[in-house]
Amino acid sequence: MGKPMNRRSFVSGVGGLLLGSTGIASLAGCSTVTRSTDIKAMNRGVKLPAYRPWEGPKPDLPASGRIPAAFRHYPKDTERTITRRPGDGSRLSGTVPVSGPIPPGVDQNRYWRELNRQLNLDIELNMAPGPDFPDKLQTSIAGDTLGDVWNIFGTPPYLPQLLQAKAQDLTPYLSGSEILKYPFLANLPTESWRGCVFAGKIYAVPVVRGVLAANTMLSRADLFRKRGVDPNFTSIDELLEIGRKMTDERRNMWAFSQVPNTVLSTMLDMPNVWKEENGRFTHESEMEERKEQLEVGRRMSAEGMLHPDAINSFNGKVWFPQGATAMIQDTFSGLPSFYQQATVDDFEIAMPTIPGPDGKPGKVWFAPNNSITAISATSPERTRMILEVLNWAAAPFGTKEYTFRKYGIEGHDFNFKDGEPRSTRAGNSETVLTYFPLGYFVDTAPPIYYAGFPDAADAVYENLRHSAESMILNAGYGLYSPTYASKQALLGTLLDNAAKDIYRGRKPVSSWDETMKDWRARGGEAIRREFEEAQETRER
Repeated sequence: MGKPMNRRSFVSGVGGLLLGSTGIASLAGCSTVTRSTDIKAMNRGVKLPAYRPWEGPKPDLPASGRIPAAFRHYPKDTERTITRRPGDGSRLSGTVPVSGPIPPGVDQNRYWRELNRQLNLDIELNMAPGPDFPDKLQTSIAGDTLGDVWNIFGTPPYLPQLLQAKAQDLTPYLSGSEILKYPFLANLPTESWRGCVFAGKIYAVPVVRGVLAANTMLSRADLFRKRGVDPNFTSIDELLEIGRKMTDERRNMWAFSQVPNTVLSTMLDMPNVWKEENGRFTHESEMEERKEQLEVGRRMSAEGMLHPDAINSFNGKVWFPQGATAMIQDTFSGLPSFYQQATVDDFEIAMPTIPGPDGKPGKVWFAPNNSITAISATSPERTRMILEVLNWAAAPFGTKEYTFRKYGIEGHDFNFKDGEPRSTRAGNSETVLTYFPLGYFVDTAPPIYYAGFPDAADAVYENLRHSAESMILNAGYGLYSPTYASKQALLGTLLDNAAKDIYRGRKPVSSWDETMKDWRARGGEAIRREFEEAQETRER
């Protein structure tokens, strides 16, 4: 579930969330919550939930480590795995983002009514589109209208204090083997649960994305073929040469939709934002390789390889399928939207393996979760009921519950065509293009499956076969830094603006040294110290 939102814009918005709310900020001084300066207390560990993978239908290509199972076609025989409706007939309310249009209300939405029936609940959702969700969440907190279940995207200020004051401690229900009472929650990867721990307790459940949310380079294989260019590359020089060959301004075609920074980071063997070595944290922007990356971006811009609006007004998700750009840095999970927008019959996407400095497959960045979701403090009976509902919502690919949650009512919201589920017009509206916001309560790691595009499943699996095991996490993942929470938007804008000035040629690459001095002084150094103290606490 859950199409990824634009993370940069979302995190920039959520970075200011709650900062100006005196009600939440004052939580830091309450006797019932941890002081906002107590790094050790906010980062205490806990026994994580046990992991028990669900077997599921036999895939065409098996799961291996972080590589999910691949299916060329939808399973013919899906299994009903939950025989008892999990709800108790009550109203269940939630505050969640929406990654597409707001769905029709329950009175005009057959899918929503059937969802209520299958769950034995009256679900009420307080929704907002992704970019507007930070304001919605802040308003809900201030007005004490969060509801029973509420999604948290990014790292808001005072998050541990908010959870301690408002959320249910789920540790007694999910820690260790306790989670096995909820088998589909136990099917969620262990590393996803690390992002749900604050102040020594489990306060949330993960909205999992897994490796398919990792960024890679997508190339228009059909356009490359017409120009006689090989989309594969083993070095930055080769990538730039491809960029020159695939740029044709007279035909309004440019090689790159944006400066592919994450791809370049892999090629330069840079860390996923933060790296930790012998207790010392280093930000990727502090490394000499970052200046190499900036120089590559400057050359792409200076030589006209970037779409003219790439730096100021990125719209690559339109340019790429229309053929205005030949390459885009995007996720494996983004493939279906590009195929759906294809304007030519021979539309084809290639996914070159991203090389490291030695030309061999590089270390690709990834994050386990899209977001996390908390349950408001309540009685043990209601907590267990809500966890049963979340267990239902986490039912994986290959179950009838998954098919209904994603696609809705057969014959109304979708039909099977050549064995593949295809949404109807009503289904696209009612299920939000299969991304109904129930998926921001909790979500299971998706398999490699692209309805109607079996070759894409093989291509993604082959790409991940080379890169998945060496994928790297942000060393700061699962750790809480109050300075990062309060200053992430400010510092992110500082770095982003400085990089754009270099790409445009307004400043030299050497100006980055001064930018980093400013970054450290404004909060970067404090974030480093807090992460180092947090890591030391977690390792004990």
